[in-house]
Amino acid sequence: MAIDNVVSELRTSFESGKTRPIAWRKEQLRGLWSLVIDNRDRFAEAIHKDVAKPKVQVEVLEVLCVANEIIHFLHNLDDWLKDEPVSTLPPFENWSPIIRRQPKGLCLILGTWNYPLTLTLLPFIGVIAAGNTGILRPSEFAPNTADLLSELFPKYLDSSCFQCVTGGKEAAQSLLKHSFGHILFTGGQTVGKAVMQSAATTLSPLTLELGGRNAVIVSDKANVHLAAKRTLWSKAASAGQTCFAPNVAIVHEAVYDQFLESLKQVHYDFYKGSPSIDNVGRIVNTAQFSRVQSLLSSTKGKIVLGGKLDADSLYAEPTVVVDLEPEDSLLTSEVFGPILPVVRATDIEHAISLAKSLAPESLGLYVFSEDPEEANTIANSVPNGSTAINDVMAQIAPTSLPFGGFGASGFGSYRGKASIDTFSHQRSIVTVPTNADFEAMLEWRYPYADPDPTVAFIRANMTAPLPTA
Repeated sequence: MAIDNVVSELRTSFESGKTRPIAWRKEQLRGLWSLVIDNRDRFAEAIHKDVAKPKVQVEVLEVLCVANEIIHFLHNLDDWLKDEPVSTLPPFENWSPIIRRQPKGLCLILGTWNYPLTLTLLPFIGVIAAGNTGILRPSEFAPNTADLLSELFPKYLDSSCFQCVTGGKEAAQSLLKHSFGHILFTGGQTVGKAVMQSAATTLSPLTLELGGRNAVIVSDKANVHLAAKRTLWSKAASAGQTCFAPNVAIVHEAVYDQFLESLKQVHYDFYKGSPSIDNVGRIVNTAQFSRVQSLLSSTKGKIVLGGKLDADSLYAEPTVVVDLEPEDSLLTSEVFGPILPVVRATDIEHAISLAKSLAPESLGLYVFSEDPEEANTIANSVPNGSTAINDVMAQIAPTSLPFGGFGASGFGSYRGKASIDTFSHQRSIVTVPTNADFEAMLEWRYPYADPDPTVAFIRANMTAPLPTA
C-alpha cells in the first residue's frame, strides 16, 4: 500500500475512536507480546543474519526486553491512565483540577539497526498503550528483521491501526512529509537533525535518541576487576554497536595498571584467547566497518589488547587502546565498535573534568566506586541522560525507568509510564462550581464590578501567603 494511503487509513481509524478503549489496547499489547514470543527463534535468526548478534544477547537484550516491558504495561496501564488529581492553591481545589491523558493520534517510530527489535518495539508499546494508531518504520540496514516485522505485524496486530512500513531513505522521507501526533527517532545526530527539520515543518512533536560518547569512570575505591569485567562485556556486546555503550574508560591512576591487567584477564576468560564473530558479532555493513577501521588505523595510541579486523567478514576484535592524546579520533568520535580507549586520571576531580570533555551530554554515564557518596557526587557532576553505578548499560534493564538522552544525545524519553506521557497529551481539566456562593466569589471578573473595592477584595482574599520555610 502506498504511504499516503497508509497514513490516511490509520488517521481514519484513530478518528473512529477504535483505539480508545483500554481493553482494546491491552488486547493489542497481548498480540505484540505473542508476536515476539511466538517468533523468538525466527528473530534470533534474522538478527544474526543482520548483525551476527549472539543468540543469548538476542534472547535477553531483544526478545525478553520487549516481552517483559509489555507485561509491565499490562500490570500498570489502568493506573497510568487514570485521571491525575492536581494539588493547587485555594480556592482552586474546589475546581477539581485533573490531568487527563489524551491520545495524540497517528504516531511514527523510526527504528534503528543495532537493536532492531528492542529500539523499534519498545517505543511502539507506548504508542499502542497510549491509545494511538502507529506506523513502525524499521531500519533498512537490518533488512531480515525488518522483513520479519513486516510479515508478522498484520498477523498479530489490527492492521487498520498499526502498520509496518519498510524501505530506505526514500520511505522515511515520504513518511516525514506528513504530520504526526508524535515522532520518535533513534539513530545518529546527522539524520536526527534532518528528522527534526521535517518535524518542524509539520509541527510534529518529536523525541530523539541519538547516542553519543559515553564514559566509564573507575575510582580508586572501585572493585577494579569487576569494573573491568563489566566494562569489557558492555563494550564488546553487539560488537560495540550500542548507543549507550562506553566510548572511553577514565581510570584513576592509582588503579590504572590494575584495570588494564584485569581487562586482559577478563578478555581471556571471555574468549579463551579466540574471540570471534560467534561470541562478539560483526559490524553491520562495509561503510560502518570502514569507519571503525579508519578510527583504529589513525589512532596514535598504543593497542594493548586485540586489534584484529577482517574486512571480508566485517569482524572487529574487542580492542583496548592506551596512551592517547586528547585530540585522538578515538576520543573525539563515537566509536560504535568494540574498541575501548582507556585514559588515566590523576584524581576524581580530573576524571570528572575528562568526562565532561570526552563525553559531553552523553546518553549514559558509568561510575565504579564502592563509596556511594563519591559515586553520586560524580554522577551529579557530569551532565548525562542516565547513569549506572557499579555497572554498565544496566539503566536500560528496570522496566520502570525512563530511557532518553540529554542535550546532544537527544531529548525526550520513553519506557514504562514515561512512554504514556510521551505519546499522550496531558490535558488540563477543571470543573468549576455553579452554586450561588461560588459565583459570588467570581464577581470580581465581570465588567460591572467597581475597580477599587474589587482590587482590595482581590488583595485581601486571593493573594497566596509566602511560605515561612
